[in-house]
Amino acid sequence: MDLSRREFMGATAVLGGGLALSALGVDFGPVKAYADEAKITRLKVARQTTSICPYCAVGCGLICATDKKEGKVINIEGDPDHPINLGT
Repeated sequence: MDLSRREFMGATAVLGGGLALSALGVDFGPVKAYADEAKITRLKVARQTTSICPYCAVGCGLICATDKKEGKVINIEGDPDHPINLGT
């Protein structure tokens, strides 16, 4: 079988693209929002406190979730009730 260099490069490009696409995988399972489960789990093991961001002079409000046992911060998000940044 005689392959020119151009045909060889084209064939390897097609095979490489096929391998790259096959590595993505397809999951035909039901679509489910996992964010709600993570938030419920976080609320069970965490204590929420409000704070202010120290990185500039604006003073945006934050909600810090800390682990009840270890006292380590596990999540930080904007405080929607804060008058300066309204959670953004």
